[in-house]
Amino acid sequence: MLKSIKIAALGLVGAVFLWLAGYMAFSVSSLAAKAQHPDETTDAIIVPTGGNKRVKTGLELFAQGRASHLFISGVNPKTTKWEIMKLWDGEPALPPCCLTLGHEAETTRENAQEAREWVQEHEYTSVRLVTSGYHMSRALLEFRHALPDVEIIKHPVPYKDYGPTEKKFWAITFSEYNKRLYRGFLLTFTPKKKLETKDKE
Repeated sequence: MLKSIKIAALGLVGAVFLWLAGYMAFSVSSLAAKAQHPDETTDAIIVPTGGNKRVKTGLELFAQGRASHLFISGVNPKTTKWEIMKLWDGEPALPPCCLTLGHEAETTRENAQEAREWVQEHEYTSVRLVTSGYHMSRALLEFRHALPDVEIIKHPVPYKDYGPTEKKFWAITFSEYNKRLYRGFLLTFTPKKKLETKDKE
């Protein structure tokens, strides 16, 4: 009996150590994350709303011609395309077309599903995913599962307003790390579905 208790205790200590090591690695990587292939163009840019300067970064990349279409997911239903465009006052000007807002998503999983429907409709094969550095790991997990046939280029938005000396940083990374573990576990048992393509005549 005593031996079983010791084995269980050692297993618990080992699990806690692995969790803590993973959390520290996650926190460091979220700070160090950099844009992947920053000069490469894709069919579209996708931005899940929320977080620090995500939408503005998406608009900047769109203005620079990094993609022919910008899709912002999880936008407040009362927010219009023109209100979003007014957020951009830089140079060059935004392209005159091809900004689409998704108003249905409220979670990262729903962002990925909303993007899936949109990407499938347009038959895009590559996207640049713009989100906060701390959110990128979980977002990439969800988007790769929802878009298994699509090339996804990471474009994390760097931290500007807070860092490891701030309590907010640790609160956010703690929450994101555990959400990432949870969703990773669930998606391991969830089969991926290929995108449907339109019949061509």
